Amino acid sequence: MLYINGEWRETNQKEDVFNPATGEVIKSVSVGGKEETREAIACAKEAFEVWGKLPAKDRGAYLARAAQIMRERSEELAKTITLENGKPLRDARGEVASAIDHLEWYAEEAKRVYGDTLPASQVDRQLIVLRQPIGVVGAITPWNFPLSMITRKIAPAIAAGCTVVLKPAPATPLSAIHVFECFHEAELPKGVINLVMGPAEEIGRELTSSPDVRKISFTGSTAVGKKLLRDSADTVKKVSLELGGHAPFIIFDDADINEAVNGILGSKFRNAGQTCISTNRIYVHEAIADEFSQKLAEKVSELRVGNGLEDDVDVGPVINEAAIEKITSHVEDAVKNDGKVLVGGKPHELSAKGGTFFEPTVI
Repeated sequence: MLYINGEWRETNQKEDVFNPATGEVIKSVSVGGKEETREAIACAKEAFEVWGKLPAKDRGAYLARAAQIMRERSEELAKTITLENGKPLRDARGEVASAIDHLEWYAEEAKRVYGDTLPASQVDRQLIVLRQPIGVVGAITPWNFPLSMITRKIAPAIAAGCTVVLKPAPATPLSAIHVFECFHEAELPKGVINLVMGPAEEIGRELTSSPDVRKISFTGSTAVGKKLLRDSADTVKKVSLELGGHAPFIIFDDADINEAVNGILGSKFRNAGQTCISTNRIYVHEAIADEFSQKLAEKVSELRVGNGLEDDVDVGPVINEAAIEKITSHVEDAVKNDGKVLVGGKPHELSAKGGTFFEPTVI
């Protein structure tokens, strides 16, 4: 379902949304393309002429109302995240709380977009810095935090007086729809935020090529970020990129091994390892390598894998079959290069029931 100029829009083209824990279709949603994106940009541009001049306290009030509505629906939102993303429900609840925090923070920050008075170089001059909204913002969000990443981009943009055209990840559109429902119920003026879903290449090209879009904000892969940066050059847009992480976990010989193990469990296996700050690799001093490896393997073997809606699940499914294939290739490459699998190392038995689960693994 699309949301353009304050109205929900259905199209003839639909895409299925899958539950990665079961492989079942949760829902089919409408998608659009370049025409819908162009319309959304035009509506955002028109809305900016009024929204950008609205007093900051009024913009903040809309954000505060949306935050309150989201708080009232927090359990529904958390379950939606788990259904389409797979993460354990307790993690999804934490994400909802984070999303509400973003809205409430920027509801207050809207009133604090201060300027500056600078010392002048000549007696007959006065130097003043004014901070003004840049215009229409094109925002593109990932699937691993499908709710909080959206509020993290929308909230500061509209607090500053900008308007937004947002494209969510195709794997997790339902969370985006719920966010927009909250803003719609908060009676945000038409055109201030717009939701377009569909082919990434097509929608991305419209956002980057349009002279009416003055900023691109993207969280996702490095390869896509590079392309968006290149494509935004012709219209000289402001670009904010949060791209793939590559995080080592380094353990020295004087470390508390138990604390190190707990730190890895929290950073690596959160959201089945699918976050930009998940540990990619572990460096351990050779003096404690064997002891550490054994303790880590023991703790990882105790992690409970399952449907995130079930109680006491530590690790849910990965997002899709392509992720299973990628993880499998990493394990095979490590073993080929003399790696020894201490625990895990293959798709979990739950995958046989239609989900996309992989065993928590230590090599």
